[in-house]
Amino acid sequence: MSLTTKPTINRQEKTEELYAFHDWQFKLLGEDNPVFIPKCAYVPKGMGEQHIGFFLSEVKKGKDIYTEFTSIDLDPEDPTRTLYKWRFNPHYEEEYEKTEPAANGHVRYLVPVSELIKIDVQQPVEEPVGQFPDFDEIMDPDMDAPLDQVTIRDLAAIMLKKPVSNKKWLNDIINS
Repeated sequence: MSLTTKPTINRQEKTEELYAFHDWQFKLLGEDNPVFIPKCAYVPKGMGEQHIGFFLSEVKKGKDIYTEFTSIDLDPEDPTRTLYKWRFNPHYEEEYEKTEPAANGHVRYLVPVSELIKIDVQQPVEEPVGQFPDFDEIMDPDMDAPLDQVTIRDLAAIMLKKPVSNKKWLNDIINS
């Protein structure tokens, strides 16, 4: 009878791969060096909803933590690869239940998944320079837009140089 052992995984490498997948979102969010820790979501014994567990060393940093739900082997469990954020709670000692100490003495603070913030940023779409897809639908591209079609919001977008117009093509011009 032979014993088969499960190959060991390099947790740091797998975490870096998971982080790399979300790197574009961190950039759009303006997060230069976010704390990213993949976690397993599960329903702890005696509880009715899914939780994730943070070790004391993870929460005592005093920072928000980004996470993705993974298996114990750090394989993504969500096909959409949703990114979540746990806002640091300075009252974690009092407000979260703890697991029993493991053999090494470590406990985890159980955070309900319902407390996590789903990060929903859209990946930017590369459009050819000078091309505005909805511009042709609005008017003849060979003619200038009539002034009577400019709204106060459009004027504010132009004056403030902020993409607040309801016309995507105008916002694209302002952004470029």
